[in-house]
Amino acid sequence: MGKYLLRRILQMIPVVLGTTLLVYALVFALPGDPVKAMFGDKPINEAVAAQIRAEYNLDKPFIVQYLLFLKNALSLDFGQTFAGQPVIDEIARAFPVTIRLAVMAFCFEAIFGVVFGVISGLKKGKWYDSVILIVSLLLISVPTFVTGFVGQYVFGVKLRWLPVTAGSNPGFFDLLMPAMVLGSVSMAYIIRLARSEVSSNVSLDYVRTARAKGMTNSSVTFRHILRNSLIPVITYLGQDLGALMGGAMITEQIFNIHGIGFLTYQSILKGEANMVVSIVTLLTLVFVVCNLLVDMLYAALDPRIRYA
Repeated sequence: MGKYLLRRILQMIPVVLGTTLLVYALVFALPGDPVKAMFGDKPINEAVAAQIRAEYNLDKPFIVQYLLFLKNALSLDFGQTFAGQPVIDEIARAFPVTIRLAVMAFCFEAIFGVVFGVISGLKKGKWYDSVILIVSLLLISVPTFVTGFVGQYVFGVKLRWLPVTAGSNPGFFDLLMPAMVLGSVSMAYIIRLARSEVSSNVSLDYVRTARAKGMTNSSVTFRHILRNSLIPVITYLGQDLGALMGGAMITEQIFNIHGIGFLTYQSILKGEANMVVSIVTLLTLVFVVCNLLVDMLYAALDPRIRYA
């Protein structure tokens, strides 16, 4: 198992380097001059502009800028924003908000996705199975921003149950509707995945044998069907936790949440490469670590992987 984990950790290195290089190249290729964007419509002295470019290494070739970023990142020095604030401080202010949003979305999709998926799988062909499938298909088909605007209009404007926007320091109820919107698509996938696994396991021989031995339906469901059916669901959930943090950009823009997604969008508009690449690097590490934890879980359960 030690060799397997070492191999997986070594595989993380090119993933992180490749991701940062690609994102840095995309930000570098954006049209416009970030220095002139700082001043807007105001005239700027060329000597001042040259000084700012030299201060932020914007006058150097792309590969030199990228290597300087990597060199400083090894010591957790991600540079400064154009406003003079340390990048790490800006990320530290926004990251907890996105963590709360992602955890709430994760709990929402895990609880409701598994519950409705298991009900649909156990009662395959019933009318509520059809309703659950139709709703899950709609959630998968409709874009997230449409779901967000509909939720704002229905639950925020018409019914006034939840706040329409969250702001810079949101609480639990401020993040409730954004979390539901963020986790809605993943919840739909979990419903369909859990339904497929449960419905296929219900008809297997070991389930019929357990019932022939006189076990109650609840014992068969919890001790046999769910234990085998939820393994793919747990794998999906483990990988989706990192994806939720990266996918929060649209949701944070809709609900005006000042988290990592909001900060990334504003940094892209300003052309702040250090900020964008630092955020993407952090999210990549979170995603890779979540995948590694899932692999460790499988390695602990499956001897074929453990001794590979």
